[in-house]
Amino acid sequence: MDDPELQELVDDEDAMRHLIGRKVRYLGHLYEVTDLLFDEDMIILSADTDTGLQEDSYGRAHRRVPRVQSLRFRDAQGHPTNIWEDVAFLDGLL
Repeated sequence: MDDPELQELVDDEDAMRHLIGRKVRYLGHLYEVTDLLFDEDMIILSADTDTGLQEDSYGRAHRRVPRVQSLRFRDAQGHPTNIWEDVAFLDGLL
C-alpha cells in the first residue's frame, strides 16, 4: 500500500497504541482492538459478541472466550499490509 498517512501510523508506536480500545469492523464482523505486538507486527482484534470454546490442557472444551483475530499490520520491509483495506474504524477515520 502506498498511503503516506498509513505508513506514518504503522511507523509510530505511540500512535498505534491509541488504536487500542477502538471498535472496528473486520470482514463484516465487529471487533475491538485489544492488543498490539510490535515485535511481531501484529494487531489483535477481539470480538464483542462472537465467542468460541477454549480447551484446557487435556483438549476438553473448558470456557467461552472472545473470538480473536491476530493480523500482521506491516510487512517485513515495514510497509502497511493489506489488512488495512478490510478494517473499518466505527468511531471515525484514523
